[in-house]
Amino acid sequence: MKNVYISLILFICMIFSIIFSINYLDKIYTNIGKLTIDLEQSIDKENWNSADKLVKEISNEIETNSSKISIFVNHMEIDNINNEFSKLTQYIKYHNKEEAMASLYAVRFFFEHTLKLEKINIENIF
Repeated sequence: MKNVYISLILFICMIFSIIFSINYLDKIYTNIGKLTIDLEQSIDKENWNSADKLVKEISNEIETNSSKISIFVNHMEIDNINNEFSKLTQYIKYHNKEEAMASLYAVRFFFEHTLKLEKINIENIF
């Protein structure tokens, strides 16, 4: 009977940690999503100074939370985001609008993809 209680407690702890991780990722990705919308507008208007500031702000947000995110998310997904984000910084640095927009779209896609992978649904369970 003792084993049943221990198993139940572990199961409940696991469920709470999953819920916490999803909410945490959602909060972080929402903040970054708002910044990427502003970044897209800056790139579209070719306001490179503003775009550079926003890229640095997004970079700080990612660096601040990357150690916690790596606990919940597959490292391959984080590497994809970091690779594409590093390209984005260079495209903005050299004022390449088309490549910057394409790279920004890829960064957004990877953020949404990782969040979708972590959500609890039938597809992710089986």
